[in-house]
Amino acid sequence: MSLGRSPRTLALLTAKVLVSVLLFAWLFRKLQWSAIGPALRHADPAWVAGAAGLLIASHVLASYQWGRLLAAAGIELPFWKIVAYYFVGQFFNNFLPANVGGDLARTLDAARAASSRSTALSTVILDRLIGTAALGCVAVVTTLPAIDQFHLATAYAGVVTFFGVSLLMLRAVLEPRVLAGLEGFMARVGLSRFAPALDQLSGRLAVFRGQRRMLLEVFCVAMLVQIMRIGVHVLFARALGLHVGTAYFFLFVPLLGVIVSLPISLNGIGVREGAGMLLFGLVGLDRASAFALQFGTYLVAVGVSLIGGMVFLARIPSRRARARNPRRSTE
Repeated sequence: MSLGRSPRTLALLTAKVLVSVLLFAWLFRKLQWSAIGPALRHADPAWVAGAAGLLIASHVLASYQWGRLLAAAGIELPFWKIVAYYFVGQFFNNFLPANVGGDLARTLDAARAASSRSTALSTVILDRLIGTAALGCVAVVTTLPAIDQFHLATAYAGVVTFFGVSLLMLRAVLEPRVLAGLEGFMARVGLSRFAPALDQLSGRLAVFRGQRRMLLEVFCVAMLVQIMRIGVHVLFARALGLHVGTAYFFLFVPLLGVIVSLPISLNGIGVREGAGMLLFGLVGLDRASAFALQFGTYLVAVGVSLIGGMVFLARIPSRRARARNPRRSTE
């Protein structure tokens, strides 16, 4: 896959790296680092394994979510391949400096069984937007009690805005008039060369416009995926021996998910830990423990995503062989 980057992309990436570095510098001044390493090293392996197992289960369920969209678009793949492609996408999300790396990997993989690459891309875009809207919906519901209890009215207003914007974006990609307006705008700003690709993508998305029940079912699955990922934080807290009520995770983790999803740092590094310290500090968790909780949960996610890395490496020889003999069936 091509990794070429424009100057603007490199500038944005540099800015994100700088934000993460500055946040970690701030955290370095605020924390007792000598307490964090031992806390992570002495985490209970059984609870860590439980957290990893629940995260794997959530990825499998998310694969089913994406699989429903693939089937609706006429892309027929066995479920085990969808799961493998999803895990490869998670690997690239964690090891490339932008979450779109995983979406690109999934698009290229699914395109092998699709009528066109734009068909595969339409499923990935819709899957991403549904997942984002589901995260916003869970956050709107579960963080509502925090408004009065922790005086987080401003943060909650941000969550509601995030949810509203995510719904508007989801509605926009399924609305032909919006896409036509975007095409006209691109022509006015000198980007008309992208109009054919946008036309093709709009045509691929058209298949989903009359399937409201299926989209609602996929949205419900996406919400369950988000709830399972809250559970990952709960289990890792138990691994660290932290006594934080489960209800607080439902208050804070979705809010953290919304904050981390904002494209302001390198894969959320620094933002995740800093916001976690502030939020869990509201219920008496010390800074070092809150940092260990967020950073440790992130390490669990990175570790689980290595499954996708192993899948990616394991299939290289077979794909090279198919490239040399294109008459064989594609993977």
